[in-house]
Amino acid sequence: MKKISLVLSILAFSLQAQTTREATQGRIEGTQREQPAPLRGQNTNAQRSDTSDTSTSDTGAQRPILVKKSGISAFFGYDSKFYYRDNPLSQKNILSQFKTAMWTNTFFGGAGLGVFDLDSAVVTPYIGGSFSMNDYVEDALDPLMLNYNSTSAYFLLLFQYSNGWSSRIGVNYAMDRSTEFDSEDYSEFVPNIGVMKSYFINNSTTGIFDAYVSTHQSTIAEAFGTPKDNMNNLEFAASYAIRHSIGDFTFYPKYLISHKSFSEGTNSSRNDLTHNLSLKTDYPLSESFKLSAFTGYTTRDSSTSNFDYENFDGGAGLTLTARF
Repeated sequence: MKKISLVLSILAFSLQAQTTREATQGRIEGTQREQPAPLRGQNTNAQRSDTSDTSTSDTGAQRPILVKKSGISAFFGYDSKFYYRDNPLSQKNILSQFKTAMWTNTFFGGAGLGVFDLDSAVVTPYIGGSFSMNDYVEDALDPLMLNYNSTSAYFLLLFQYSNGWSSRIGVNYAMDRSTEFDSEDYSEFVPNIGVMKSYFINNSTTGIFDAYVSTHQSTIAEAFGTPKDNMNNLEFAASYAIRHSIGDFTFYPKYLISHKSFSEGTNSSRNDLTHNLSLKTDYPLSESFKLSAFTGYTTRDSSTSNFDYENFDGGAGLTLTARF
C-alpha cells in the first residue's frame, strides 16, 4: 500500500510539474511586452504625452515631443495595477478555463540624454528600464506557482522630423524570473527599428500611427523541454491610436496587429497573427499622480492551431512619476 501511495504521489507531482511548464510557457508566449517609455508617453520633461505643445528646433524640425534644449532629462516612477484576465495563460486547451485577477507593481525609470539638432532632424538618445512583480490572485492557480518578476531595459535613438514623422532604432532586453523557484524562465534581446507619425485631428484629438520591425533573440529555460532558442522570431507590427481629451479625462483607443515568424526548434515554420484592441482612460489626481482604467481584447491565429487563443482583460491602476 505504501508503494502504491508513493507511486501515485510521484505521478501527481509529475503531472503538476508538466502542467506548470505548459502554463508558464503559455504565459510567456502570450505576454505583450510594452514599448519603451518614450514611445508610450510615460515620461519626463524630455517627452510629454501632450503633443499639442509642439516646439521647433534650431534647424526648423517640428518636435511632436517636447524636449529640453540641452542636458539630461530623467524620470522615475511607480505603477500599480489590479486587473482581471479571462485567459491569463494564453491557452486553447483546458488551461484556458482558468480566470484570475492579477496584481502588478512596477518601478520604472529612464533618461533622455540630451538633444542634438541635425540638418533635417532632432535626435534624442534614451535609456531606461523597469522591474515588475506579477502576482496571480486566483487560489486555484497557487499549486502551479506561476508568480514571476520581470526586468526590462532599453536603449534607443529617436529621430524627429519637420513633417511630423519620427523614426527610431534601438535594442530592448526583457527577462522573466519565477518568484517561487528563483529561476530564470525566459529572456530576450530585441533589436528593432520603427517609424511613428502623429497629427492633429482637431483641437482635442491626436492620431498616432506606429510601425516597427524587430527580431527576438530569446532564451527559454531548459526545464520546459524545448530548445533554448525555440522562441526566436521576426516580428512585423503596426498600430493606430487616438488620443482624445474631454475635460480632465484623456482617452486612448488603440488597435495593434502583429505578425511573428518563428524558425527554430519545434516552432520551425510557425507563424502567428495577433490582433489587440484596447482602451485606456487617464485622470490626473495631481501633476505627478494619475488614475487609469483600461480594457483590452486579444486574439491570436497561429499556423499551429494549438497556439490559438483569445483573452479579455480589464482593470485599473495608479501611477506616480517624478521628473528632473
